[in-house]
Amino acid sequence: MKIRTVIVDDEPLAREGLRGLLASVEGIEVVGEFGSASEARGALSGLSADLLFLDVQMPRMTGLRFIELLEPEPLPLVVFVTAHDSFAVEAFDTRAVDYLLKPVHPARLARAMERVRDQLSAMRESVLKSSRPGDALAGEAPRPISRLMCKAGERVTFIRVEDIQCIESAGNYVVVHVATDRHIVRETMASLEQGLPGGQFVRLNRSLIVNVETVVELQAQGQGDYMAILRGGKKVSVTVGLRELEQRLRYG
Repeated sequence: MKIRTVIVDDEPLAREGLRGLLASVEGIEVVGEFGSASEARGALSGLSADLLFLDVQMPRMTGLRFIELLEPEPLPLVVFVTAHDSFAVEAFDTRAVDYLLKPVHPARLARAMERVRDQLSAMRESVLKSSRPGDALAGEAPRPISRLMCKAGERVTFIRVEDIQCIESAGNYVVVHVATDRHIVRETMASLEQGLPGGQFVRLNRSLIVNVETVVELQAQGQGDYMAILRGGKKVSVTVGLRELEQRLRYG
């Protein structure tokens, strides 16, 4: 499996060190290297990258902010690399595959690459499965989803789509929020989004889809950014779909 990889870090020595470690990892092809998030943002779409090693703390734009501003699909898998472990919770909240501390240890990098390969294999298998004859009719629109099936141990729970408040991406899974409950569903965000009622759900950022009925407030954050306040107090950044969201909130 060839893994097209991009490194983004403002420290030249850190980039050099990581590039040296990756040179010994089978299947890695470094297709891009950038010293800032702004440089990477303009070039990433043309690199067809599978994997992004991303520093968290960088001048002008942090790695966390960089991820928020990327277009929803398709996106490379992300492994954060930083000298500070205080950002771990925020990093994993972006659904990153892993989080490495500098200086990166070869054994720790190897474990991160195992996770990367597992996720890439599952994603590519999902694409192949959907393209096989008999799995779906060519050109046929996906059937709208009315209920989601959640399996936990020996229990199978069915969730009505209209009861869903929001859906968060978690790699090859999604986390479905219903009132005070959370359910894990083995489904990718992209495939699930295709079957949701388009007039009821909108993607707010790369890792979150919300039921527009749950949005109670939009707060301006400066620089054209907004924060959406959901029923129950959950706050989420709005990086895509703002105009569409405003229209649906206004006209229903």
